[in-house]
This record gives sequence, C-alpha cells and structure tokens, in this order.
Amino acid sequence: MRNTLLPHLSGLAGLGAALALGCSGGDLTLPSDGRAAELAVVAGNQQAGSPGHALPLPLVVRATDAAKAPVNQVRIAFVVTAGGGSTVPDTATTDADGRASARWTLGTSMGAQAVEARVVGSDPVRATFVGTASGGGPGGQAPTTTQITSVSPSPSFPTQPVMVAFRVTATAGSPTGGVTVTDGTVSCTGTAPTGQCSLAPPTAGMKTITARYAGSGTFGASSGTTSHQVARATTATSLSSRPNPSAPDEVVTFSIAVTSGFGTPTGSVQLVEGSCTAPTASLGVADLNAGQASFAVQTLSSGTHVVLACYSGSDRFAPSVSPPVQQKVSKKGHD
Repeated sequence: MRNTLLPHLSGLAGLGAALALGCSGGDLTLPSDGRAAELAVVAGNQQAGSPGHALPLPLVVRATDAAKAPVNQVRIAFVVTAGGGSTVPDTATTDADGRASARWTLGTSMGAQAVEARVVGSDPVRATFVGTASGGGPGGQAPTTTQITSVSPSPSFPTQPVMVAFRVTATAGSPTGGVTVTDGTVSCTGTAPTGQCSLAPPTAGMKTITARYAGSGTFGASSGTTSHQVARATTATSLSSRPNPSAPDEVVTFSIAVTSGFGTPTGSVQLVEGSCTAPTASLGVADLNAGQASFAVQTLSSGTHVVLACYSGSDRFAPSVSPPVQQKVSKKGHD
C-alpha cells in the first residue's frame, strides 16, 4: 500500500513546486481559453486626413479573453460604418499577442468617419475607430463654391443701394468666414455660408459683381460672379421764362432746373427752338450748377417762339427734355 501511494505523492509535490516557482517569479501568464471576450483599440484612433486618402497610422486592436489573456488566431473584420472609404485588409487574424491591424483609406466626404473592428462570429465583441476628413483642396483645405443668388433691384440706378445675396457651399461641412462683394469700385462684406450685403454702384453701365469667400483653416477660398445693369438715373427738366410776353429787344431770362431722385444731375443743357433732335435755332448752351442753369436772351424776334431746354445727360443721369415754353414777343410799336 505504501509503495502504491509514493508515485502520486511525488506528482503532487512536483505540481506544488511548479506553482511555487510560478508565484515566486514574475507575472504568471495562463493559457487562453481561445475565445475573445474583449476587443480594445491599441492605436490609430482619432486620426485626421484628406478625403479619399489613407491615414498615416494603421488601425490596431487587441483581443483578450475573460481573464484578460491575449487570444491569437482570431479573425477580426474591419468594417467602415460612416463616411465611406475602405480598409485593407478588411479581415485580419490576431497574432500571438492578440493583435490585428488594417490600413484605413478615408471616404471622399468631409467630416467625421468611422470604422468598427468586429470579432468574426461574435457580434457583441467590437471596437470603434473615429477619423476626420478635413482636407482635400490646396493647403489641405476643403474646396468650396461661392454663388451670388440674387441682386435687387435689377436694374438699378447709380448710387442706389443694391442688395446682393450669396451662398458658400462645400462637399461636406458648413463654411464659415467673411465674404466680400464688389463691383470693382465699391464693396460690402457679409458672412458665410449664406448672407447678403448692400452696395451702391456710383456710375451707370453693365457691372460685374463678384462675391469672394476668403476661406478658413478648413475651407478653401472661392468666388462667384454675376452681371448687373446699372441704368442711368431718370431725370426731369423744367423751363420757365420771364417776362412773358416780352417786348422787342427786351432781355428774357430762361431758367432751367434738372432734377432726379438719385442725386443732383451734372452736365450741360441747351436752349433751343423747334425740337432737341432737330432745332430750328439754338439760343445757347450752359453747364448745370447744382442742377440749374439760366440764359439771358435778347435776340428774339417778334412773334411766338416755342422754346425747349434739352438736358444731354451724363454717365449717371439720363437725358430729358422740358415741356415747351411759348415765349411771346410783341411787335415793335405794339404793347
């Protein structure tokens, strides 16, 4: 009986010695049970890059069992869950340390993107990587498009305020920053992504209005244009005379006033008989002074003269013609 127990006691002593040796040394690593209970992100999370380009660092996960021991030969699927893009490989196998990795190429859309690492055949065991696509244009900025959406009123008159509305868009995200609107002479400013501002072109003609988005650290600069007609401002010309009727050789003063709702007209006026396009007589030409001019005429013959004031216009103001004045000059020897 004693001889039968000796081998068993010897085996137990050996096991005790092994356990004692393991505990007296460093950490004891027990064999894994072969099933992944947890998947942890090791490296590659929270990266940023240009849309459509590979991120600089690989995505690395580590699979462990319930005792936190690494699990090898576990298949890990790297699945893109937001933003598009791809992973290479899309499935990898863990090594002796329980690690698996893949490279991530971002999708073409701007903003947040995501990849989920999953233990194949064990849906609840997952780990998530988040990345950001924040470049793509020159200098790593996202391309933008600037459009002028409306100009009102159209056409306008010189010095009349014109409201210009604009919109700045990008393939993803919402651009921010300043927008300058100009016709090449005057300008105003607004703020992206949508806004408006008012400018007042000082002269008439076909204008090219440009909206320029300055860009930001994330979004590239861009500009958009549209044509806008600035018409010459309408005017009204009036004419009066005194005395009327007048005597032969008497000085008659003709007073002219040119007005507009968009400022004080400048330029010259002509005093004529007949019509402005085909006058039968010209009684003089004068420059406007504060929108007014006067003529002293002493050469009118006896009879009735149909007199007109003809304003020729300027780069800002349209021409106009006064209503006719019938100037009566009595015959010599008559009142």
